[in-house]
Amino acid sequence: MTLEAKRPGLDRRRAAILRAVIREYVRSGLPIGSQTLAERYRIKASSATIRNDMSLLEEVGYLTQPHASAGRIPTDLGYRWFVDNWPGPAWPDLPKRSRDAIDEAFQSDFRGIEEALDSTSHILSELTTSTAVAVAPAPRPNVLRRLELVRRDARRATLLLIAQSGDVEQGVVEFAKDTTEVSLAKIEQILNSELAGFAFTDLVAKITKPGAREETRSAVAGAIKSLLVNQAAERVFRGGTANILSADKFADMSTAHEIIEALEHPEVVSELMDTAKGSGTVLVFIGREVPVEQMKTCTVVFAPYGAGGDRIGSVGVVGPTRMDYPHTIAAVEAVARSLTRLLGPIE
Repeated sequence: MTLEAKRPGLDRRRAAILRAVIREYVRSGLPIGSQTLAERYRIKASSATIRNDMSLLEEVGYLTQPHASAGRIPTDLGYRWFVDNWPGPAWPDLPKRSRDAIDEAFQSDFRGIEEALDSTSHILSELTTSTAVAVAPAPRPNVLRRLELVRRDARRATLLLIAQSGDVEQGVVEFAKDTTEVSLAKIEQILNSELAGFAFTDLVAKITKPGAREETRSAVAGAIKSLLVNQAAERVFRGGTANILSADKFADMSTAHEIIEALEHPEVVSELMDTAKGSGTVLVFIGREVPVEQMKTCTVVFAPYGAGGDRIGSVGVVGPTRMDYPHTIAAVEAVARSLTRLLGPIE
């Protein structure tokens, strides 16, 4: 979902004022008054005219006034306008120091894509002073050939999911009550008759379908769910998570901790970042656009990577809505391009 786009068009002066408010607020973190804009930006208007234009920008939803006597700050909609109406054909070039840092990071002899993605998340977090995330390509879908339950003791069993490809995933089932070899063999037989031929990702829903509430089935479903979560965790690489806790990021530390908690759920991060794979370009989710409840005070900037037009994964950053958008978007684009160029030799 994107923020509402049906707003009155802005003339050149009001567009310049809105851009100036956003740039100044990103720089200072303080509400911006008309006098500040008149003194620091080349806007051909008096302070009174700027003040009137800022009132109009507030009326249409691009700015807000946190206190009656304070200046104004951008809203999520204001940031969205800023991103969607960037005046140039491309985002600005990164400073030479940043370009050199990217080049140096990708000159390493990586032993595999996982090592490259780990390095990617750290260099991107350093460039943007935000939390960076890199998501590996999704593993090929596994289809169940058979399921095995091997009793370990009265309340535990080893779970084996054997795929048609020959791959095997292993976990542990914890039962609430004592089980026997006979009961395990029975549930194993029932589950195999129901689940063979289905993708691993569909198994939990099939086991826990309405009417199938037997405790042993629930325990098996829980073990499979844990396996899938662990697979998602292996796809997600994070760098600079502590940046979320910086004092200049979020004034409310409880908000920062909620964001960190959301980032600790790899299946949530994977689902969010995977939306970039089909886009072919940088995506920017601002504030309430972010489809994760705990992250609706954030901006997420992410882009796909992949060789030969095959977009197989994504990289990006999570930070406050008060973000240096041109620099951040340029950094994400540059890192995604470098990772794409690297893919051939290391895959």
